[in-house]
Amino acid sequence: MKTYECMFLLDAGQPSYDEAIAPVRTVLERNGAEIVVMKRWDERRLAYEIAGRRRGLYVLTYVKADPLKITELEHDIRLNEQILRALILSADHVTEEEMNAPTPAETGERGEDREERAEREEREDRRGGRGGRDRDRDRDRDRDRDERRPRREEPEQAQAPDDSDSGEASDSDED
Repeated sequence: MKTYECMFLLDAGQPSYDEAIAPVRTVLERNGAEIVVMKRWDERRLAYEIAGRRRGLYVLTYVKADPLKITELEHDIRLNEQILRALILSADHVTEEEMNAPTPAETGERGEDREERAEREEREDRRGGRGGRDRDRDRDRDRDRDERRPRREEPEQAQAPDDSDSGEASDSDED
């Protein structure tokens, strides 16, 4: 059996943490995985809606499982509607100490607290998004596209030959 690190994204709207992680426990146990560590990573606003949800609960899990059953496990996870996303990585190199290290939810390391974040998100929603980021992105994209586009050469206008530039002698200069 190998050790795997699994990050699950769940619906943050569940009334309790135990209810939220129940589908994860069920899927792991059904596929014969032994849960070593399971802890709340953090609850965050999603960059985009997933299954109609704007917030997600991240759960970090370390499991011991048969490598031949990982494909079945991933399949069961995709079929479970309560698990929005999942990432499973090999974690044989991770020590027991690293598995039990505190998560952002446990340490309180956040860029802002919940109230500040809720107020900021509410302001952004009223404004229709995050300020001018889309406009700036579109401007930059258009500029980059224009720089990559080959420029058409303008046809040079025929000019009268200038006698001073040419090395040839003119007819009037003859002796």
